[in-house]
Amino acid sequence: MNWNLSGSEFTALVAEKIGRRMEHPEVIATFYDSALRGGRTADFSDLAFYAKSYQKAARLLSNEIADDKIKNTVTEELKSLISRFTDVAEGIMGRMPAEEGDQLRSRYFVLTQDSFRNLQTLMSDFAEVKDFLLLERDGGKGKQ
Repeated sequence: MNWNLSGSEFTALVAEKIGRRMEHPEVIATFYDSALRGGRTADFSDLAFYAKSYQKAARLLSNEIADDKIKNTVTEELKSLISRFTDVAEGIMGRMPAEEGDQLRSRYFVLTQDSFRNLQTLMSDFAEVKDFLLLERDGGKGKQ
């Protein structure tokens, strides 16, 4: 992956390659730029990984699982993935200017229904980023 793009260039490239518009490209760009400036591109990649894992687990849970034990296990995994995603995001936001980090926290990471919906759509965007990173890794062959 070539990390020599700005955040807005990166999100435009992701949308072009994946063929879908992201709901929060400006936030993805902000996290990208901050991670890049801080030399923490692995943190940005981790956000995409946790988001994609969350997406897969949520899909599994929505497939009418009959066994309550499996439902409980998947539900706990979803909670864990949200926690991991949030922890990594907090690490990146901690390197942002205070006002910018606080604004992102209030929009995506406080415990309200609106922020949880925002977080879910942000994670969906990061899952798209993961799809893009996998395409880049595989040289553009196939789709996840």
